[in-house]
Amino acid sequence: MSFYYRATLITVFLALPLAGCVNDSTDSSGADNFDAGAFDFTAMFANYADNIILPNYEAVAKLSTDLEAQSGPLSTYCDSIGTSNETAALDAAKNDWDNLMLAIQRTEMHIVGPAASNNNALTNRLNSSAIGSLSLCGVDQSIVQSTENAGFDIESKTVRQRGIGALEYLLFNPDLTQNCPSQIAETADWDSRPAQERQLLRCQYAMVVATDIANTAADLRDAWSSDGGDYRSTFLNPVNAADSLEALSDGLFYLDLDVADRKLAIPTGIDDACVAFSCPESVESPYSQYSLDNIKANLQSFDTLMTGGTGLGFDDLIDAAGVPELNGRFADNSAAAVILIDDTTESLFEQATAIDSSAAETECMNDYANPGAAGQFPACTLLGVIKRLNDDLKVGFIAATALDLPDRAQSDND
Repeated sequence: MSFYYRATLITVFLALPLAGCVNDSTDSSGADNFDAGAFDFTAMFANYADNIILPNYEAVAKLSTDLEAQSGPLSTYCDSIGTSNETAALDAAKNDWDNLMLAIQRTEMHIVGPAASNNNALTNRLNSSAIGSLSLCGVDQSIVQSTENAGFDIESKTVRQRGIGALEYLLFNPDLTQNCPSQIAETADWDSRPAQERQLLRCQYAMVVATDIANTAADLRDAWSSDGGDYRSTFLNPVNAADSLEALSDGLFYLDLDVADRKLAIPTGIDDACVAFSCPESVESPYSQYSLDNIKANLQSFDTLMTGGTGLGFDDLIDAAGVPELNGRFADNSAAAVILIDDTTESLFEQATAIDSSAAETECMNDYANPGAAGQFPACTLLGVIKRLNDDLKVGFIAATALDLPDRAQSDND
């Protein structure tokens, strides 16, 4: 953020009107001479904290606590293994996993404050997909260690062996074969054990993982709450106004740097990080194949963070800058992306797997470049629609709000 705009915002919060600076955008007509002093930033931050961010963390905390409870769906599934109720109990646990995953996805658009501290440590404990694929061998080792080692502590494990991804592997992967090399002692005899024993041990470790998720969710919730770390007060403090606004703005770029690039462009082969026709193994939820549902939750959260829900948000700031048409495009393209996901019958994994030739690769690129038309690969079309959102983020939004691109986004050439 420029020094001028930081100074402007801090002065605004001291009730001294000063104009914001907006430039370098074809969408900024009417935005010059925007009176930042007339905009209630305190109310905007309070709305984000009280009506969006804290409720999102409270939802994750409640869902994860319910999932890992002694009378909850995971415990019920463990008790049902080998009985006639096993399938129904597993389905119930999977359904609650899905609800929890979607709740976590909604928090990923506001990685602010405690969620961003220590290189997103708490965020990555909930969902480690942003820093790499799940360590399958590590999870398999932990299953055995948690049973045989009285001093086992999941907090000693890396985040790529924890979180919602590990829980997905334990619940959705029907293959009970371990994934470690032969020299790993803990898993050496795993494949020779009875299938029901392996299934039960997996379920019991799923309880450990779910408890760890619940503890992490509680840490995030408590870090914001007034009777905990009270980051809310820091977030609303006028002295931190410029930083709070920039942090919220940076959070929106998760749509570009993670949703578009990591969750869609790499699996479909559009991103150069994938050196094959496509990389289906890179999808975020390979076992449940709910990757598009995750992206839908991200998009819905993006819309809420952009509009502020029913309270003051960035859309009001954009209106005040005189470019309401930008809000219209954000709303239209967000809705179009969600509709496209709702109308898609094949999972992202299935679509990426089908991009297995030069002809399919070309078709995907055409769908990406022409998102207004129906194509063979809806995931590629979806990426094209999201690119429209991200183009407006990088140009119109930055110009209207006089904020800066996040450091990571400045090097992104999409």
